Amino acid sequence: MSSKKPTVIYPEYFDIRLKRSEGRKVPASEAVKSPNIDELSSILSKLGCDFTIGESRYPGNWSSSKGCLKVEVQFSKTQLLHKLGAGLKELRKTN
Repeated sequence: MSSKKPTVIYPEYFDIRLKRSEGRKVPASEAVKSPNIDELSSILSKLGCDFTIGESRYPGNWSSSKGCLKVEVQFSKTQLLHKLGAGLKELRKTN
């Protein structure tokens, strides 16, 4: 991993049941119901990103223990979120 701080991604960013004000970071068209770390990590692997799985909890939902992903990427967090959102939609479509 590089000296740059990793981008932290929480599954709550992609949960369609949450409003934007409650922590969802992607548009509803890229969100899914109850995303999990395993789905996000498989998409990151396909994208070729270096990442680690952390035990941190989303501050807006500290009672949930879904965890987080710490990702090393060469593009912005916004671009990463949109790529993950599109990947989740595609993954859920095939299941």
